[in-house]
Amino acid sequence: MTDQTFGPTEYEYTERDLALYALGVGATREDLAFVYENHENFGPLPTFGVVPAFSTMMDCPFGDFIPNFNPMLLLHGEQYLELRAPAPTSGTLTTTGKIVDIVDKGKGCVVVMGTETKDAEGNVVYYNEFSNFIRGVKGVGNKSGKERGAATALNEAPKRAPDAVVTEKTTENQAALYRLSGDYNPLHIDPNMSSIGGFEVPILHGLCSFGIAGKHVAKQYANSDPAKIKNIKARFSKHVFPGETLRTEMWKEGNKIIFQVRVVERDVLAISNAAVELVPAEGEESAATGGASSEKGVAVPGFESSQVFETLKMGVETGSDEERKARVQKVKAIFQFDITNTSGKTASWYIDLKNAPGAVGAGPAPTKADATVLISDADFVTLASGKANAQKMFMAGKIKVKGQMMLAMKLDGVLQDAKKKSKL
Repeated sequence: MTDQTFGPTEYEYTERDLALYALGVGATREDLAFVYENHENFGPLPTFGVVPAFSTMMDCPFGDFIPNFNPMLLLHGEQYLELRAPAPTSGTLTTTGKIVDIVDKGKGCVVVMGTETKDAEGNVVYYNEFSNFIRGVKGVGNKSGKERGAATALNEAPKRAPDAVVTEKTTENQAALYRLSGDYNPLHIDPNMSSIGGFEVPILHGLCSFGIAGKHVAKQYANSDPAKIKNIKARFSKHVFPGETLRTEMWKEGNKIIFQVRVVERDVLAISNAAVELVPAEGEESAATGGASSEKGVAVPGFESSQVFETLKMGVETGSDEERKARVQKVKAIFQFDITNTSGKTASWYIDLKNAPGAVGAGPAPTKADATVLISDADFVTLASGKANAQKMFMAGKIKVKGQMMLAMKLDGVLQDAKKKSKL
């Protein structure tokens, strides 16, 4: 069933629709590039990409594979949006959809739908995945309990204070305005329908909260430039009432901004397990890919640490299979290094000595790091050269460690052993 496709559907829009969407997610006259069609940089907010795909998602033939399907039992659980190319400021976009996965959850099933949106020239501008939970459906879908697809990726908030926080109070008319962008579900406007759903007053659209948070992250870390946003993913955890205050809490992890959205008045998370992946700056592509290739190496321009990691890579990835396996068994840990250079730019590398045969790469660790080391470019070179001690640098505040802090004590041995094995 997961090879089923549906659509295409067309979405015709003008500059007015872009401005209306921006206003619907709380943009103001200060955000001229999104609300004023004559601004030199006028264009869609990054999260506008969910709008042309929404009608295609609604056209999904659930009844073809869900027995006795009841749309009132469908909950929008997670959303993933990928920005593939710049969208025009007006025109017609065409979207096709497919079923990515259907998973039996016991008390219901999860249907993950993927949509691809193209412009008039056939260029893919947006890719979306909608993850929907349908209550009360049993025996439908695969039995693994795990969904495939980008919409289901985990993004756990770090156990430290947020690196940035933006607070915005929604208006009591927020849902009434946002719905004009195409989500006309009466749950968000009609008190009679919201009461059937168990809410005293109509609730705010999850995708409206998604847009508000995306606006916050883009402004904080991408100068509100859609070209700097690669993708955004979020899980809808709790409802929001129009008029409540949303606080977007953000953590920068390399080129990924992990975030969550808290309803201030009730101190509950409306959005969790969320992240925006930024497009890497020119020359930093390897630092954002989440893994290194032998062909590309691990060098990142502008970082003296690059040469160190080239040396470490040779050390970790040389030797017989047995030697490399023994090295992994000795350490049993994945280290990620978030290194900041003198220009204030941050790049990431990892050393995997947990999964045999071991690896060194540029970018965030492919799987969750046991310890993430935050250090300056110059200090890392000093540490790797053996001129400084990791424990002393930690105590002096030159090294910060997230995760298993005691692993920092192994850093000296890991770095010096890898250098020795490289024979450089």
